[in-house]
Amino acid sequence: MVRKLKSLKNHQGFMKYFKNTSWLFAEKVIRLLVGFFVLILLTRYLGPERFGILSYSQSLISIFVAVATLGLDAVVIREIVKKNYEENVLIGTAFYLKVIASAIVLAIVFIMNSFVDSDDGSVYIANIIAFSLIFQSINVIDTYFQSKVISKYVVYSNIIAFLISSFIKLVLIYYEVDLVYFAYALVFDTVIIAFGYLYIYKYQKKSVLDWSYNNELAKYYLKNALPLILVTLTVFIYARIDQVMIKHMIDNEAVGNYAAAVRVSELFYFIPGLIAQSVFPKIIEVKNQNDEKEYYKLLEMLYSLSVWIVIPIALSMAYFTDNIVSILYGSQYSQASVILFVLSFAIIFNAIGAVSTKILYAEHFEKKYLYRSLFGMLINVVLNMILIQLYGVLGAAIATIITLFAIHYVYDLFDKQLMKFYYMKWKCFVSVKINFKGTK
Repeated sequence: MVRKLKSLKNHQGFMKYFKNTSWLFAEKVIRLLVGFFVLILLTRYLGPERFGILSYSQSLISIFVAVATLGLDAVVIREIVKKNYEENVLIGTAFYLKVIASAIVLAIVFIMNSFVDSDDGSVYIANIIAFSLIFQSINVIDTYFQSKVISKYVVYSNIIAFLISSFIKLVLIYYEVDLVYFAYALVFDTVIIAFGYLYIYKYQKKSVLDWSYNNELAKYYLKNALPLILVTLTVFIYARIDQVMIKHMIDNEAVGNYAAAVRVSELFYFIPGLIAQSVFPKIIEVKNQNDEKEYYKLLEMLYSLSVWIVIPIALSMAYFTDNIVSILYGSQYSQASVILFVLSFAIIFNAIGAVSTKILYAEHFEKKYLYRSLFGMLINVVLNMILIQLYGVLGAAIATIITLFAIHYVYDLFDKQLMKFYYMKWKCFVSVKINFKGTK
């Protein structure tokens, strides 16, 4: 065992991705510790009803993020690795497309909300949060750092921005300000992050002034973007539509309890996500080498690593659910306990999804990703309509788990091209062998 660890330490390819993942992990841990502390204070201060309004507004706007970002990030990373165009052209074209899309989406949100009659202020809050869509366009800079597997610079920027954002929220809580100011704070978060990306990009001796627009590349992006927009949109819908439906089928307080449980269950989603994100360039590299055996070995390793890291977390969260809710939120969020128990197991499906999604991008299966996401969205909406009426807010949690299982373990049965990867999703639960020999 010691000999193997030493060999991995001396393995240049492994250490490159290990260090990159470690930087990402460090960022997430800091965000987890500080951010969750702020979230607890915010949740307790606002109470279930007002926290429900804020969560509903965030969920509503997050659905439009899919269109505003065009779902291009993974495509841009893939193209930078392939080097078919210059980096400034690849990043610049994506940026201009995102800015245009964000402006259009912002206008749509305002027009749509103008027809909604709301007495609780949720529409006004949503309109404010919608401005964050514009500033998110600059996040395309992150694709450069991901493609080069040098995420530590992004980590520096994100941590500083996050600490500033957290301090602002603590000040707002201390002075007991109205709910609307927290909506402004969410927009300010995106502004800080955007400036952070601009700074670290300049630190790498890069300039946004060097970005250029290429019409042919834009057409290529948009051709790929159409299914990706729909994919991201459907993913956001089945991930957030439950809170929108709970508000309209029950009330804001129910949304608050559900959102409180969701925030805890999603705490550790970042682990499999950052592993898949960090190794994605390697997946593309091995795929392009046409070494099928090595390619499958790498994917099996990713599935096993991702799943077995989160299984203990999911089981622990489910066992201590009552204590977690009681300590974090207090008695006013008592309904969140049983919701959290059900949602605890979503982290395992999220680990499966983090890897399988990267496989779809690597295989250029964007349309399959779209069909799978549409399949999940339809199931989730139907299940929510039925189960929320039968079991109240708990029904939304049950619908989420069933939907995730259907997406990752049922849909592939109807697609011959995806079946060759299907066995990995089952094998990872009984195989924990991690082999980095092929990672050069």
